[in-house]
Amino acid sequence: MYAKRAQELTLYAHFLLLGVIYSIMRQNRIACTGMNEKVDPHSTPDSTSLTVVFLLQPHFSLLAFTAAADALTTANLVIGEKRFKFRTVSIDNEKVISDLGIPISSDEAIPGLSLTDIPQAEPHVTDAVLKSADMLIVCGGYRCDLEEHPATSELLRLAHEQQIMLGGLWNGIFSVAWAGLMEGYACALHPDNQSLAIEQFPDMFVRQDSVVIDRVRASAAGPNSAFDLMLLLIQRHDTIETVQAIRNILRADAGSAENVETAIQRDDESRFPVNLRNALQLMRSNLDEPVDKHVIAQHMNMSTRAMERIFRRYLNTSPARHYMQLRLQSAYELLQQTDQSISEVSDACGFVSSAHFSRTFNQKYGFAPSALRKSVNRVIDV
Repeated sequence: MYAKRAQELTLYAHFLLLGVIYSIMRQNRIACTGMNEKVDPHSTPDSTSLTVVFLLQPHFSLLAFTAAADALTTANLVIGEKRFKFRTVSIDNEKVISDLGIPISSDEAIPGLSLTDIPQAEPHVTDAVLKSADMLIVCGGYRCDLEEHPATSELLRLAHEQQIMLGGLWNGIFSVAWAGLMEGYACALHPDNQSLAIEQFPDMFVRQDSVVIDRVRASAAGPNSAFDLMLLLIQRHDTIETVQAIRNILRADAGSAENVETAIQRDDESRFPVNLRNALQLMRSNLDEPVDKHVIAQHMNMSTRAMERIFRRYLNTSPARHYMQLRLQSAYELLQQTDQSISEVSDACGFVSSAHFSRTFNQKYGFAPSALRKSVNRVIDV
């Protein structure tokens, strides 16, 4: 729990800054992206572009939105040209209050009544919103209203008629479903909203996956998966090398849950007795060839029984189990961050065989080392 929370807070700081910068740019009318290209379905991956329109709902997740927008902006920096573009739209007001209470200025605002009631003298309203759009994504959030909004539904139906891909972040896919455009489609939703969606829209398939692309519908369950969704879409229009470069730039400081947990453990250890800290350092220095418990006790200048008592007091576990936890954490990080084979990781973490390593790893994490290696960049594309 602490590891997951620490990782989320780190990402919030990064994406919150981007959201503030984006708002300032809009208020000063500084163009973030162009909006005049259309994807040619017959063009090659090296020349296609993608224009995404984000519909910002009141209390939308700023982190999810900026994660998606940051991926698109960084793609242009990597490629060296503006091929991935985005703009924003809102209902009623140009400024939309995000979940953090920060107002974000949208590029376009449409009236809060049904679009069919908009005077004929204002056809430019929907034209401006959907101009050159390849995709319309509804940005949801923890506190977003999940009831139908007529203007939103009408906008989504018009986009559908123009063969624009539709999607949602967090629980934004609710709006697409209310418009009657999710029947027979699969989606990803934040876990808090899945039960309601299953009850409310029985013809929509709610998956447990964090990212789902089902033909012309795309969805992500939260901030991290919003970023992954954009990477998958970018890869469809460019190359895996571009996606890897984006990930390296934006995730360079985002350690795995195991990395964060290790850092938290190290911070806790500053309050431990000196001899216990020395014992833990001895363990970490000898992961590939585990040290016998008698050697550790001697290093602490106490008996093995006294050593076990101090481990119980401060770590609520035995020396052997803590040593195993350190080895498995190291193995987890090596599998995520290196290209070492499972056999090499097994040797580096002091296991007598790959089979023994796989069994022990599975017992702790609930999946095999090979499954972790395959899932590092996993997204669902149905």
